[in-house]
Amino acid sequence: MGILTRFRDIMSSNINALLDKAEDPAKMIDQCLRNLNSDLNAVKAETAAVMAEETRSKRKLDECNAEMEKMQTYAVKAVEAGNDADAKRFLEKKANLAKEYEELKKTYDLASQNASNMKAMHDKLVNDIQQLESRRASIKSKLAVAKTQDKISAIR
Repeated sequence: MGILTRFRDIMSSNINALLDKAEDPAKMIDQCLRNLNSDLNAVKAETAAVMAEETRSKRKLDECNAEMEKMQTYAVKAVEAGNDADAKRFLEKKANLAKEYEELKKTYDLASQNASNMKAMHDKLVNDIQQLESRRASIKSKLAVAKTQDKISAIR
């Protein structure tokens, strides 16, 4: 049994050595960059969708606020005209709009936070890609130098 175990270990180490020789660090970084760029495209699309939702939420919030102000103005004008029943109705509408405003405010705050998080994620991913590209250039130049030194050593 010991011979078979040793033979398996020797074969495993030889196969790993072959794979290590075949593995090109520059190609591995290129593949990683392709994956990150693909992820970046997905993050960009998602960020755009989240930012659009934030804009929609803000617009609804502003519309609700404007409607509340309009109801307040109508109520004041109704009181000035001596029409207390209409003023009361306008104030009731304003109270209902105030409740709706609070819900819209929560929605907007959540959308704003999500947009901020997506922007931060996007910026971090862009930064990571830039760092990886600079590392790729450095590794490629080091590999070129190493290959040249190997050739010089082989000639000697």
